Amino acid sequence: MPDSSGSSSRPSRGSGSFTVHPAEELEVYFNEVAHGRPVGFVVSSKWKPPTDIYETDDALVVYMDIAGMRAEDFTVEYADGVLTIAGERAARRLEGKPHYHAMEVQVGPFERRFRLPVPVDSESIKASYEHGFLEVRLAKLSVRLSGPQSVRVQ
Repeated sequence: MPDSSGSSSRPSRGSGSFTVHPAEELEVYFNEVAHGRPVGFVVSSKWKPPTDIYETDDALVVYMDIAGMRAEDFTVEYADGVLTIAGERAARRLEGKPHYHAMEVQVGPFERRFRLPVPVDSESIKASYEHGFLEVRLAKLSVRLSGPQSVRVQ
């Protein structure tokens, strides 16, 4: 029922972080009905692991969820202000031919590219992989070192 502002008391379908776009609905329909694939199965050349990027007082941290991999399964590169994390997660080997009811764990190649929001020291990059999470730490450059510089003309 509309409230005094004329809007419904229910949240609109397009609000919030769980929005389903028509293109995504069509993809789900295509995968489930046309191809008989299980719910959640999406054919994609690359998948995108969920990633958090945050700052501390002295570092920029990229924290990526890539469970089921080993450190040698991916690469971390930084060039021209862009951090690139890429790799490939292999499909699990199962005995026999399983009948899936849902298939949501993404496998295959992935690549994420992030233009970093603050200047960082490219020599400071440290990456660690533990319990399925990759953490990349980059030391932030001080504002004085990274900001505009005035030069006296003689």
